[in-house]
Amino acid sequence: MLQKTTINAILRYIDEHIEKKNINIHILVQYSGYSRRYLQLLFCKELGIPIGKYIQRRRITRAALLLRLTRIPITLISERLCYDSQQTFTREFRKHTGYTPLQYRKSEEWTFKNQTGHRDLKISLPVPQITALPQIFFSGISINYTGRIPHKYDNAKKKWDTINSILSKKTKIYVTNTISHGKKPSNEFNIKTIIHTSEEYPCTKNTTYPNIYAHFTYKGKMKDYVCYVNNLYLNVLPFYGLQRRSGYDLEIISTQPNGEYYFEYYLPIYKDSEVAPEIPDS
Repeated sequence: MLQKTTINAILRYIDEHIEKKNINIHILVQYSGYSRRYLQLLFCKELGIPIGKYIQRRRITRAALLLRLTRIPITLISERLCYDSQQTFTREFRKHTGYTPLQYRKSEEWTFKNQTGHRDLKISLPVPQITALPQIFFSGISINYTGRIPHKYDNAKKKWDTINSILSKKTKIYVTNTISHGKKPSNEFNIKTIIHTSEEYPCTKNTTYPNIYAHFTYKGKMKDYVCYVNNLYLNVLPFYGLQRRSGYDLEIISTQPNGEYYFEYYLPIYKDSEVAPEIPDS
């Protein structure tokens, strides 16, 4: 238990400083008070990869999100993540993802190869259920707001406040979301959410087309659910080798007698995706 607590503290430290300084094992030895060898043993035991590889993947993952969701210039992303040059950044990014930063930003395919999100050892990686959904028509309330990287509950408070209000009158609602680049060179990106209510809102319509989805379920609080979805994108998708397809996702949210919520999340993926867990390097 103490080992997991120690590793979780180090993982939080890495995330909090990933855009502030060039983190390495020497800094983590000073931060934790443990020896280099002992830290390596803990990381390999709990995460299955060495410390250096985890730090590399966290930097690449943060860069991938900034490239995919924002309009921040590539040179600035390189500087923010403490690479010594844009050439080094491009070389490392391509080695991990198979794309140059510019290719990744423009690609229709959103790949998560060799990426790792923030890990919490208390949270497991759920197994996706691959399923097909028919065409679904939506009509309801449209909400437009901005998200930030890293994405947290407070970024989407407008959405969740509206959902809470509707769920006080209904037991289940259907929600679709899509994201797009922010308009400014900042950490922000745009999110459009449509909450299906009824035909009372004929001007706000949407259609999800028949396709393949990764299906997940979660029971708990809304704030924890946001962390759960982050975990799906940045840890579960790369672990199982799944690629996110463009378009709307689908959330089915219902209330529980104990005051918690039950979430069904359908994440659009490519048809040829197969659930194949990543095998750590020996």
